[in-house]
Amino acid sequence: MKTKNRLMILFFSTLVILFVIIYVFPNVTGALKKTEIIQYGSIQVTDHVTAYLVRNETVFFANKAGSIHYNVKEGEMVRKGVKILDITSGVQGEEESQYGKITDRISRFNGGESIFSDDLKQIKVQIAKLETRQSEALSEGEIEQAERFGQQIERLNQKRDYIQATDSAAKEEIVQHNQTINSTMGVIPQDYISRTSGVISYYVDGYESEFTPENMALLSRDKVESLNIEVQNLAREITQPKEPLYKVVDNKFWYAVFWVAPENIMKYEKGKTATINLPLGPVEGKIYDIVDAGDEFLVILEFNRYYEEFAQIRKIEADVITSDYKGLTIKNESITTKDGRPGVYVKDKSGQYVFKPVKIITSDGEWSLAEVSYFYTDNGATKVDTVNIYDEILKNPK
Repeated sequence: MKTKNRLMILFFSTLVILFVIIYVFPNVTGALKKTEIIQYGSIQVTDHVTAYLVRNETVFFANKAGSIHYNVKEGEMVRKGVKILDITSGVQGEEESQYGKITDRISRFNGGESIFSDDLKQIKVQIAKLETRQSEALSEGEIEQAERFGQQIERLNQKRDYIQATDSAAKEEIVQHNQTINSTMGVIPQDYISRTSGVISYYVDGYESEFTPENMALLSRDKVESLNIEVQNLAREITQPKEPLYKVVDNKFWYAVFWVAPENIMKYEKGKTATINLPLGPVEGKIYDIVDAGDEFLVILEFNRYYEEFAQIRKIEADVITSDYKGLTIKNESITTKDGRPGVYVKDKSGQYVFKPVKIITSDGEWSLAEVSYFYTDNGATKVDTVNIYDEILKNPK
């Protein structure tokens, strides 16, 4: 009987000890409270987009059949006067060209067809913008730039005339006229000496005369998304007459365009810096323009930095970073309020948890970024001590 009583006493004593360890001791010492260490980090504001790269580029075609001998590699920068390749005669007969689709596209677009909006008002606005830029270039003595704007204006006027044509006969007449004027968009040279400086690329898709700086603000999402864009590598041993050989790309400025929903457009501000993450790394540029496209917005990024594959890519899935904030990263579950002020509970040297106010820079829904060491109240009158890197804070404060 005594043994049984001893066992009962021992059992209940054990329960009391366990109760104290589990429920009382942690609340007194804070030993089992979950905490986290504040770290320095960043939060990026991003959008995942389908982007289309836009460039000033000219495609060059073969003036005869023969064997090709290349002097310039893919992506190589050349100066005016450099010979790109040679063609040695000797190929017998003519096989059906495998580049017929590309040649046909260039011809149709040079003739007047377009993948941008048929809104004549939009075209008129874009022409007016280019005329303003042309005048500015002339006033600053930038003759070459002014001539480029003049060519862009002429091409948009041609597109406008094509759209306004009322019957097929009128359109055909315009096509013939435009193709003569726009022959520089698909050049058949006497030799293959570069007329301008630029990057040489052997990758073409036939849309080189449509995805251009003068057209990009007019691009129609429906038309662009319906395109079957196939980039072809033109590098080969032999050629037939009038087949595409290479293109020269202006690398001073190039662009990426994409469409953004109205609820996300506040992330973008004309003139501000933005970064696009491409397969070979991020490229920093600026927000060149934001165009109201009805139920969404067309965003245009401008770049003046070299990217190895910029002349090859037309369509790509990418992340665009519009803001990159730095500060102390704190999980939102650790942030509470006291007297209407946001803050966290920081463990002090005595093991007690003390409330420290925080100033939130930004948040992505899961993490917040806070100011370091101190901040000033909104009116700038009061300096407030706040959290520091490596502070130990309480998770889920109640």
